[in-house]
Amino acid sequence: MMEIRKNLVAASKYGTKCPYTMNPEYITVHNTYNDAPAENEIAYMIRNNNEISFHIAVDDKEAIQGLPLERNAWACGDGNGAGNRKSISIEICYSLSGGERYYKAEDNAAVVVAQLMKQYNIPISKVRTHRSWNGKYCPHRMLAEGRWDNFIERVQQAYNGGGHSDEPTIAPPSITETGVAYIEGNRVNLRSGAGSGYGVVRQLNKGEAYQVWGQKNGWLNLGGEQWVYNDPSYIRFEKEGQISPSPVAGKRVESKVNGLNFRNRPSWSSADVVGTVDAGYGFTIDEKVMVDGSPQYKVHNSKGQIFYLTASEAYVYVK
Repeated sequence: MMEIRKNLVAASKYGTKCPYTMNPEYITVHNTYNDAPAENEIAYMIRNNNEISFHIAVDDKEAIQGLPLERNAWACGDGNGAGNRKSISIEICYSLSGGERYYKAEDNAAVVVAQLMKQYNIPISKVRTHRSWNGKYCPHRMLAEGRWDNFIERVQQAYNGGGHSDEPTIAPPSITETGVAYIEGNRVNLRSGAGSGYGVVRQLNKGEAYQVWGQKNGWLNLGGEQWVYNDPSYIRFEKEGQISPSPVAGKRVESKVNGLNFRNRPSWSSADVVGTVDAGYGFTIDEKVMVDGSPQYKVHNSKGQIFYLTASEAYVYVK
């Protein structure tokens, strides 16, 4: 549950910002295309006199509401169509530069969307992109990084009562060479740039594993402005398509969380989810595979049925 703080537009501006009452039937997701926090987004929207408006802005720390949810917003560019007249519009902040704070804002937005679905009995099939209404390339970062299906899956998981997503949410920079970095030391510095002169974002510890989206001058990019030096004394980097033969075949993998998805083929699409597994339950591992740059375990159950499960150590462990 995420609190939605209210800073509502003055009723005297309803004629400009939200002239029509509505019973919400859809939820539309947008990216702000700037780096302002939610508080600033809402303050600017309710202060100006433009016929541009939205209901909620979400950043890495909070969600703020600027319009009554049962009045329309001018956000979807479809005139008096259902996007503007029957949809709650949510802006996700920090999408211009991206990075860790944007991905956190995206996670928060998934929770907010799930709450609104419950509040107004809106099915997940009616959670849509701005692009779906008028063709505008929005939410631009989510679309560019090909993660809309992942976002919808996070919404569904939040709706079902879980706070976990089994797909990595960090996204690739423009450089190449992907794989997985296994942390084999403690207090390993994660920096904001590819060099020791950049600030320390946080420290990584033994047993953690991260998707690598690129490499630059010996530094591995872990998504956005997050870099770690590729020192084999404390980093084991396995490039995509070149994962070494895994010693885990035949071992048991178990979930650390409730409601972890498993699929009937190697993919991250919600369409391929065929079930969930709760904490302490799992499967027998056949092999470890890379799927769209992220690791999964090919597994089987006691009946010999084959499934695919995330290999992220944040969500599973091998016995």
